[in-house]
Amino acid sequence: MVLIFSFMALNVLSAEPPPPAKRAIVIDKAKKMLVLLKEGKAVAQFPAAFGIDPDSDKYKALDAATPEGLYLITSKNYRTRFHRFMGISYPNLADAIKGLVDGVIGLDEYKRIRKSFKESRQPPSDTGLGGWIGIHGGGIFRSFDNTKETDWTEGCIALNNGDVEKVFNFCSPGDPVIIFNGRRNLYDLIRPFACASEMDRDGTPICPGGVCTYGIEIPTSLGRILLTLKEGKAYGKSLHLRVDQDGTQQNPLLMITDRNGDGHISGIDSISGPAADEKSPDATYNLVREAVIRALYQGECGNSSPSP
Repeated sequence: MVLIFSFMALNVLSAEPPPPAKRAIVIDKAKKMLVLLKEGKAVAQFPAAFGIDPDSDKYKALDAATPEGLYLITSKNYRTRFHRFMGISYPNLADAIKGLVDGVIGLDEYKRIRKSFKESRQPPSDTGLGGWIGIHGGGIFRSFDNTKETDWTEGCIALNNGDVEKVFNFCSPGDPVIIFNGRRNLYDLIRPFACASEMDRDGTPICPGGVCTYGIEIPTSLGRILLTLKEGKAYGKSLHLRVDQDGTQQNPLLMITDRNGDGHISGIDSISGPAADEKSPDATYNLVREAVIRALYQGECGNSSPSP
């Protein structure tokens, strides 16, 4: 079981980026598509269905939403109610931190989830965040009272039975599963992958004044993008990003501050750097968002260790 969870533990808890995955599964909820990657290249793609609430990120148990973020295949079951089933490591540590800060789970539940990752075990499924999320068959459409429905699951990813067999044969426990919603603005797109930048000695996030800071860096076609996100109930949310083309911090290609995290550059925001002169502010901002989406499609979800 140690091999199954080592990739996730390194990505969330250490400053060292994880090694490139030979195989990965990428799921875009906006396109309703599951893509299989091998050595960073797409080798197959299949239509997919999601939870009854297909647009929201999973927030708590029984919300019928499909989670977003970086997960791992944790199990493979050949015969199940929905043909094949591949379990994923929901809730992960990022889910647990958000759940703790938002009051969905208590400190004891958070510690149980965190302990499961430190000990390379399956995360508990009986907390306020729920569990038992996976990829299974059953079809991308389902009939209920003579009505054909899509997005019919309780939060899992559903495929046609023939397609789920191919995914089942392709993947192994420990393979990363990247789930995102390509319709989101940059803040909400990247938030599920970012980890708290500051924690105490017990691994509990530190949020001065109720404002938590999250950090992540992602190599993209534009360069290395470093993002710092802040959010709090009274604070709202904000995003600061820097694009370093040459791998250094001395001459950033682009710097953007989005003070309300809405994905637009308005009078309260700022944008600077050589790349800022090439397009309108919103067009430049969207260029960064598209670069992040391309990186996710290539299986690159960044290093979520604390930002400098």
